[in-house]
Amino acid sequence: MSKSLCSTGLRWLWVVVAVLIIDLGSKFLILQNFALGDTVALFPSLNLHYARNYGAAFSFLADSGGWQRWFFAGIALGICVILTVLMYRSKATQSSITSPTR
Repeated sequence: MSKSLCSTGLRWLWVVVAVLIIDLGSKFLILQNFALGDTVALFPSLNLHYARNYGAAFSFLADSGGWQRWFFAGIALGICVILTVLMYRSKATQSSITSPTR
């Protein structure tokens, strides 16, 4: 039996898509308009600084030859698949995935 998209937790998938577009768009704008090391003051107490992280999680495994990129991408993809399945199985009105259904 097929479910309507609006009757499942997938009705909130647009939020994920919006955040992804904002994230990728901001990265693209930084790459196009900043040189490495540039800093711009957004507010008196908030600066935007362009730096590169060649590892993961504050340069963890930065000298490991590149395999870590695909390893962590695989983990992220697996988590996305699991969350998508959980969202599909949940009801749209359910307050959390762990709450019991009645």
